[in-house]
Amino acid sequence: MFKVSWEKTSVTYQLPDGMLEKMVSLAYPDQKLTSFELIAGGCANLNYKIWLEYEDHPLILRVYLRDKTAAYREQKLAALLKETVLVPLTHYIGELEGHHFAITEFMLGLPLRDLLLGDDPHDLSAIMYEVGLILSKITAHEFSEAGFFDKELKIIPHSPSDDCLIFAKDCLKHETVLSVIASDVITKISQVLNHYNRLFPDKNENHLVHAGFDPANILVNKIDGLWKVSGVLDWEFAFSGSVLCDVANMLRYAHKMPPEFQNAFLKGLGSGGVTLPKNWHMTIQLLNLLSLLDCLKRSDPKRGPNQCAGIVELIDHILSALNNMQKIDRVEIKPYDANWPNIFEDEAIRIKKALADNCIAIHHVGSTSVPGLAAKPKIDIIVVVQDLFFDKSQLEAIGYKYRGGFNIPLRRCFTIRTADKNINLHIFEENDPEIELNILFRDHLRRHPEARDEYALLKYKLITEESSHEKNDSIYRGYTLGKHDFIQNILKNSGFNKHRFVLCTHTAEWAAAKNLRDTYFFDPHGIDDPYTWTFNHEEHAHLVLYQGTEIIGYAHIQFWPDQRAAIRIIAIDESKRNQNSGSNLLVFIEKWLLTLGIKSIHAESRKTSLRFYLKNGYTEMPFNNPENHESDPKNIPVGKVL
Repeated sequence: MFKVSWEKTSVTYQLPDGMLEKMVSLAYPDQKLTSFELIAGGCANLNYKIWLEYEDHPLILRVYLRDKTAAYREQKLAALLKETVLVPLTHYIGELEGHHFAITEFMLGLPLRDLLLGDDPHDLSAIMYEVGLILSKITAHEFSEAGFFDKELKIIPHSPSDDCLIFAKDCLKHETVLSVIASDVITKISQVLNHYNRLFPDKNENHLVHAGFDPANILVNKIDGLWKVSGVLDWEFAFSGSVLCDVANMLRYAHKMPPEFQNAFLKGLGSGGVTLPKNWHMTIQLLNLLSLLDCLKRSDPKRGPNQCAGIVELIDHILSALNNMQKIDRVEIKPYDANWPNIFEDEAIRIKKALADNCIAIHHVGSTSVPGLAAKPKIDIIVVVQDLFFDKSQLEAIGYKYRGGFNIPLRRCFTIRTADKNINLHIFEENDPEIELNILFRDHLRRHPEARDEYALLKYKLITEESSHEKNDSIYRGYTLGKHDFIQNILKNSGFNKHRFVLCTHTAEWAAAKNLRDTYFFDPHGIDDPYTWTFNHEEHAHLVLYQGTEIIGYAHIQFWPDQRAAIRIIAIDESKRNQNSGSNLLVFIEKWLLTLGIKSIHAESRKTSLRFYLKNGYTEMPFNNPENHESDPKNIPVGKVL
């Protein structure tokens, strides 16, 4: 465990006789090396504890065998971190006869690994909580982008070959990997990587990653009878990326440790302000799989049989763990839990305090708000605010992560995903129709047990159907969309008739959008819609306007450079015109675009102009197309039908 049995660099590599003395003489020409001691713990580099003449404290002489520029990174990272994290400072960096080395501060203590595996009494929870807090301080350092560091800590952006899936599959083709891992296991690994590729961390994350954050690289020392962290060593492979890389390293052997090893570590991490994403437990298994394949590729089965055997054992565990997690993490419908309202009440108090006077009301909605209804164990909360554009750090300070608006443009969503909390916040301004919609549906199910039970059966049916599919990537999407007709029917019978607009997601919304485009723009000219490719293009947004449960309008927005947007098409069904529907849709669009930071809104048509409200008042906007990103075929109309 913790790589204790792996072959060490000190066994497989030795410095030539007299080389250590020459290195010390180069660094300290006026001092002599009086004694030295090989520290046999490293798997990548050589480390010597050295004593110099006239010095009271020893130093560490570190020989870099893999990355020749690593010493410079370690030196600069130590300077960056010294105020918040105990790290050894580098005193000298040199090169002698092809050997790259550094002399650093010696830090008192023994590796946490030795304490955990030894017989000395210790408080495991207290130590691991401190380790979690330290990692929160490390990951708090951010850089301009994700990537590897050069010797000056400048970012080298990731290349296409650094893609996790590409990198892993390259490892699987390596001769050493193929010689050590059985062919059927290679196939399983490839299948797992393809299936869970979406769960690798966001490539844009830019936090400081230690890249070797495990018990072997953390020193502890006994102070006043208590074991405390006294240093974090070995920063040579640090980079800018996701904190999950370090979480993966620390928890690689958690399955062989008592539960408090992982639980206290995660608690400390959370106390330091780090909120782990949903499916983090699966992501760290994937990251460990990637790291182990890379390590195996660089191994020598003849010189390191224990290391290869340890890697294979860990890979088998990861494959088994991912298989079990897949079963657990599918959408689960659970019987009603009487504690769900209590969780809501407790969270509502925290939210009100965080948002202060901006918070008008808080509602428990969704399935967990209906007594007796089986549900996914996620608490959905609607927060009504005066100002939708509050500082999101108010909620981030209490553990929430901002998620955007998803398919509802004038909504701000936040979530908490921890071991004891699974909460979705939906933030709306006062009088937003989405508030009434959710409360109407909730109250209908509360008043009608037969509808509640029918809804529960529908959810179980959808889960069964989705889980039977070979591919489960779209299980959440299919589950959500599958409830659409049931919800719409209840809203229709309730008399809900307000205007609301959403980004197209459901098949019915895309069909309505296509119908409105064809009916008012393309069919009259006898041509097929040439722009359906924009339905899946990131520079284009397609929205529909509901009146109650009926789709009565449509808009196509194109995003231009320099924070500009164009209203390419806006249409209201002919039977619904002259009822302020078009005006309402324009107000919705304008407000949404302003939330995105759009500075100018261009409305396009060859014949008319559109007057609508911008931040500083009413503005007459001529319908023009100064920089048309779609080359319009002759006689194809682009504009509005209100």
